[in-house]
Amino acid sequence: MTWSYATNFLCDRCSSEFSLSESLNTCPKCGGLLEVQYDLPKMKRELSPKMFASRDTSIWRWHEFYPLRDAANVISLGEGGTLLTPSIYAGPKLGLENLYFKNDTLMPTGSFKDRGFSLAISFAKELGIHRGLTYSSGNAGASFAAYAARAGIEATVLVEYLANPVKKATIGLYGATMATLHFENMTEITDMLEKGVKELGLYQFVNFINPVRHEAMKSYAYEISETLNWQAPDVMVHPVGTGGGIWGAWKGFCELHTLGWIEKLPKMVAVQPTATGPITRAFQSGLRKAERYGDSTKTIAQSIAGNAPIQGGERVMNAIYDSGGFAESVTDDEILEAMRWLGREGICAEPASAASLAAVKRAVVEGRIKPDERVVCVITGSGLKQSSAVQRAIPESMLRLDADYNQLAKLLVEIWGH
Repeated sequence: MTWSYATNFLCDRCSSEFSLSESLNTCPKCGGLLEVQYDLPKMKRELSPKMFASRDTSIWRWHEFYPLRDAANVISLGEGGTLLTPSIYAGPKLGLENLYFKNDTLMPTGSFKDRGFSLAISFAKELGIHRGLTYSSGNAGASFAAYAARAGIEATVLVEYLANPVKKATIGLYGATMATLHFENMTEITDMLEKGVKELGLYQFVNFINPVRHEAMKSYAYEISETLNWQAPDVMVHPVGTGGGIWGAWKGFCELHTLGWIEKLPKMVAVQPTATGPITRAFQSGLRKAERYGDSTKTIAQSIAGNAPIQGGERVMNAIYDSGGFAESVTDDEILEAMRWLGREGICAEPASAASLAAVKRAVVEGRIKPDERVVCVITGSGLKQSSAVQRAIPESMLRLDADYNQLAKLLVEIWGH
């Protein structure tokens, strides 16, 4: 059996091809982003959906769709296979008949980043990488640290100064070396990291600069389509920072469509906070490339607060335009309301995750999403990773009582009315 159908890296910019056995980040010829290519005609001949039904539910059930060559190099904590939960509260309130939540709050380190780092660390192990670096607003750093620890890879995390203390502490808990990174805009970070690749030979795990992390996000497409009896949703909504999640999911849906496993492709919707919405701003202007925009300190949605996407966010823009989708920005107040709504669904989401539901509400009001469309919101991270925002969304109850039966009876009458 073929473990992987991946063939080579291809540069987005200059179309140069490179071997998967080379320890590359960006293109060594032009600095463009590298994309993994696959032998899709051979996959179409040899694979079928039924082959995957009996496998375990982690992202590795789809190993043929990734560039890792040897199963012995897999580093897994059980990531992937999270529930696609039908809405019981937000959907009826919005008049949506088929609203679902892809609940990645249930991942090993509490965020969707675990999909990408399971693959990226496994691939690095296969290449013989012994140390690595990533930049993070918190979630990616924690995930990188956890998987690197399992692989015996020395991890260094540059965590932005805006990250909350819980996320910073978690990075250290998993054993990574952490340095707090100060900056004025995201362009400074990407310029620094790209120069580090060229001048220092660093192997990096930053989305897109690392050419395989986003490949694992294709598992969204596979898992969702399988759960929906090999149908794609009409609309998939994803919070966007660098955009590895939405790009990887779009690539996965495109692969399934090429293989003939799904009949149509979903509209991809990118969500950002209004304080920092370079992708939304570019889309509203009809552009294919996003420029620096906004202030990362002015939103509670820390995980998607980047104001300057890597290489102009071209991959994210392509996913939006090529799918017939759109970009939406939402305010902090809308995010807080969405957090409360998700709580009624039984989901505790951090602000960046709840932004996807906030965008759905806005899009319904604007008429961009129709009542009969099948909509999937990706909930990317647990609210427990940003507890201060949860406290802001739901203030502490002012009800008080002593351990006295009469007080209990009185309280329940006040609450229940009988």
